Amino acid sequence: MNTALRLPVASIHSRWLEAVRSRLLRGEPLVLITVARALGSTPRDAGTRMWVDAEGAHATIGGGHLELLAIEAARAMLADAGEPPAQLRHYALGPSLGQCCGGAVWLAFERLETQDLAWCDALHDVLASGSAARRTRRIPAAREDEAHAASVHVEAVEGPDVDQPDARWHEEDGMLIDFTPASAPLVVVCGAGHVGKAIVRVLAELPLNVVWLDPREDEWPGNLPDNVRCLNGDADDVPDLPDDAYWLVLTHSHALDLEIIERVLRYKSFRYLGLIGSDTKRAKFRARLLRKFPSELVDRMICPIGIVETSSKLPGVIAVSVAAQIADLLEHVSKPAEAAGA
Repeated sequence: MNTALRLPVASIHSRWLEAVRSRLLRGEPLVLITVARALGSTPRDAGTRMWVDAEGAHATIGGGHLELLAIEAARAMLADAGEPPAQLRHYALGPSLGQCCGGAVWLAFERLETQDLAWCDALHDVLASGSAARRTRRIPAAREDEAHAASVHVEAVEGPDVDQPDARWHEEDGMLIDFTPASAPLVVVCGAGHVGKAIVRVLAELPLNVVWLDPREDEWPGNLPDNVRCLNGDADDVPDLPDDAYWLVLTHSHALDLEIIERVLRYKSFRYLGLIGSDTKRAKFRARLLRKFPSELVDRMICPIGIVETSSKLPGVIAVSVAAQIADLLEHVSKPAEAAGA
């Protein structure tokens, strides 16, 4: 495998961690806001995070009046060093907030400063090792000793992987326990043309990692999302990429498309194999592939790609349709099929 390629430690689920570490390394305090518990109908689930610093608010816990109040509370914590460094607040999502969700959320607020780098680095190391992580923090009542609020413990999670971020508030002992997934599903986008660029821009906002494969060195955009890694390569690199990925094949060359499809079918187990093109392209590829592979395997190749049938050739339209298809598959993950040797 191309040794220069390093997959992200995690995906969008842990972007907050890199943001926190970068700011603390510059000596800039911030307030991390975590949905510690969600009851009933709520904008976001437990484990969702946003953060507030001197530059403003980043990410979202669902918007609306709830988020506005959360940002105001975080700014108050930044402005007043006398505020408890860790707090839990309860919000009912009813008429008092001008929201009709009807549920309730508990938000944990943590003012983080340079000393918090220790547990941030520990959390990063656990994720980098390939394990899911559990972080435990005491959030005492205001009347209690606030010194305990700085106590944070990080450990790897043994057993089944944590697929989604989560947080749990244990009221009896005043503990916030949150989880960060070990990794995220991988999408391999083959092709960095106009459609490839449009697709990657949309996929970057989903909870997954992206490897972007193209043999042309001058096609990569200047700024890449932090869950995207570029691989300057071709079909020869397919065997070295991880199993059980979602593949999108849309290169500048039909011959290269076919080579990549063949390598995936021969060497990889996969959750999805999509080929951009028309019904005619599918028929031609299928006829060639059936000379080498069983029909039940070839039939798993999806072409055309996308969840919506459209005649549009606009890259943005195609990207939205394809990303919607991937998002739908992520909601219904099935056991990956094994690759067939030839």
